[in-house]
Amino acid sequence: FFVWGGNHTKKPLARTELKEAVLGKDRTDRGGKIIKAVIAAANEKLRHLCGLELATANSAADAAPDASQAAGPSQAEATQDATQERAVGGGAASKLLLVNVLPRAVAPEPADGKLVFYALVETVLNLLSDHGGRLPESELTETWLPKLGLKEKDTLPGLGTAKVCDLISKRMVTEGFLVKTQGAYAQGPRAVLSRSSEAANTFRGELEG
Repeated sequence: FFVWGGNHTKKPLARTELKEAVLGKDRTDRGGKIIKAVIAAANEKLRHLCGLELATANSAADAAPDASQAAGPSQAEATQDATQERAVGGGAASKLLLVNVLPRAVAPEPADGKLVFYALVETVLNLLSDHGGRLPESELTETWLPKLGLKEKDTLPGLGTAKVCDLISKRMVTEGFLVKTQGAYAQGPRAVLSRSSEAANTFRGELEG
C-alpha cells in the first residue's frame, strides 16, 4: 500500500524510505536481507494484482538499452526479465520505480496537459538518442530547441506557467525521465523502464513525416 499510494508522485522511491516505512527507523537490516525479501514478496503481489513490478531505478538506467531502439510491442517485453533480478538488488542509496510488466497493457488517455508534456519528453529523448544518449544542456537549450521553434522561457498549452527550461531541468529530472550529470542530460530510469518502444517509434515516425 505504501508503494502504490506514493506512485501518483511519479518520483522514484528511495530504498531507505521504503525500509523506514516497512521496518521502522530503529530496526537494523544488515546486508539489506529483510528489505530484499519484502520487495520480492511485494513484486509477487503487484504482478498478480495489477501487472506492476518494483525495479531498481539507478542500475536500470546504467544497464538497460535505449528503449526507443528496442524491438517488441511494449516496454514490458524489453524489461521484464531484467527488472526481476534488479529489483531485489541494489545498495541502500538505490531508488525504486513501479514499472508495467504486462505485454499488452491498456493505458488511459492522458489529459491534454500531460499529452503536451509527454510529447516534449519524447522530443528530448529522441534528441538524446540521436547524439549517442548524452547531450549537453547548453546544446539542447541553445541549439536544438530553437530549431524546433522552442525557446527556454516559452510556456506550453495545458501546462500553466511552467517554462520549457523548467519542464526539462526540473520536472523531467524529478520524474526520472532524465538524469543530469556534469552539465549534460541522459536517459533517466523512467525513460528506460516505463517507455513504450512502440509509442516512441510511432511518435518519431509522425515527426519525420
